[in-house]
Amino acid sequence: MIRITSLLLLSLTLYALNYPAPYHDKATKLFEARIQLEPLVFEPKFQQLIHSYQRHSDKVLGHFLPLNRKSTPAQIKAYKLALEGLEKEYNELMLYLHQRLNSVMAANDYPIFLVIINAKNEADYKDPYQREKIYTYYHAHRDQNISTYLDARVKAEWSSIAPYYPKMHTNYAGLPDAYYREVTLINTPHSPYGAKIKSFFNYHRVKYRELDYNNDPEAKVLFERYKGQRIPMVIINNRVVEGYNEVEMDRLLRR
Repeated sequence: MIRITSLLLLSLTLYALNYPAPYHDKATKLFEARIQLEPLVFEPKFQQLIHSYQRHSDKVLGHFLPLNRKSTPAQIKAYKLALEGLEKEYNELMLYLHQRLNSVMAANDYPIFLVIINAKNEADYKDPYQREKIYTYYHAHRDQNISTYLDARVKAEWSSIAPYYPKMHTNYAGLPDAYYREVTLINTPHSPYGAKIKSFFNYHRVKYRELDYNNDPEAKVLFERYKGQRIPMVIINNRVVEGYNEVEMDRLLRR
C-alpha cells in the first residue's frame, strides 16, 4: 500500500512539473516513461534495468529543471547531451523488452506478456509479422486478463485486422454429423497463424487434436501423406486446409 501511494504521489508530482522548455517533447516522453515502466519493477528479471533508468531520469530532471529562457547556451547544450544519454538508455531498455517479448510468448507467460505490452513499446509493432503475432496471442488469452492499451490498438486498427478474427459464433458441435468429424491441426509452437486457427476452433467449440510438426512423428507422416506445402495445416475429414483460411475451414466443418 505504501509503495502504491508513493507511486501515485510521484506520478502527480512529475505531471505537475514544468519540464525544462528546450527539447520539451523528447524530455516529456523520457521522463514520463519512468511512470510507464514502473510495473516492471515488480519483476525480478527487469528490476535492475528499470531502477537504473528511473535513477538516471530523476537525476537529469532534478539537475536541469531550473532551465528557462534565460539559461545560457552552455546550460542548454549540457541539457541536450544529458537527454541524449537518457534517450540512449531508454532505447536500449525498449530493445531489451522487445527481444524478451517473443520468449515470453513462447513460454506462454501471459502475465509477463501484459506487463511488457503495457510499456507501450512502438518497436513491437513495426514488423507486421510481429504485430500479428502479438494480436493473435492476446486474442487467444484475453479472457484471462485484458490490456486496455491493446484493446485500444485493436479497435483503432480493426479495419485492417478484422479478417483474422472470428466474425460470428457458430456452434459447429451442434451441426449434423459433428460427432463423426475428425479435425487435426499440424502446427509449430510459435506460429501466429496456428494461434489464429486455435482461437477460431476454441471460439466456435470445434473439437480437434494438435500435432507438433517439430516433435511428433505422426505429424510428419500426415504432412507427407497429404502432400503438405505449408505449416500450419488443418485436416478436416481427410480434406486439407493450409495456413489460415477461415472460409474454407467453415465450409469443411459444415459438411
